[in-house]
Amino acid sequence: MESTYSDRYANLTEDPAMEAYFSQLPGYIQDQIRARKRQPATLEDLKRMANEVKQLF
Repeated sequence: MESTYSDRYANLTEDPAMEAYFSQLPGYIQDQIRARKRQPATLEDLKRMANEVKQLF
């Protein structure tokens, strides 16, 4: 069963690999990811979102 989170950013801090990757991203990329309605559920989602943001800037 998939975990559910009441805090939309909880999965970023509960998964050590996701937290490490997210924390090394530049602030403007972190801000863009945080502003999205749908937050990344996996490390792969997070990497994909970060790459999307990088292409925009």
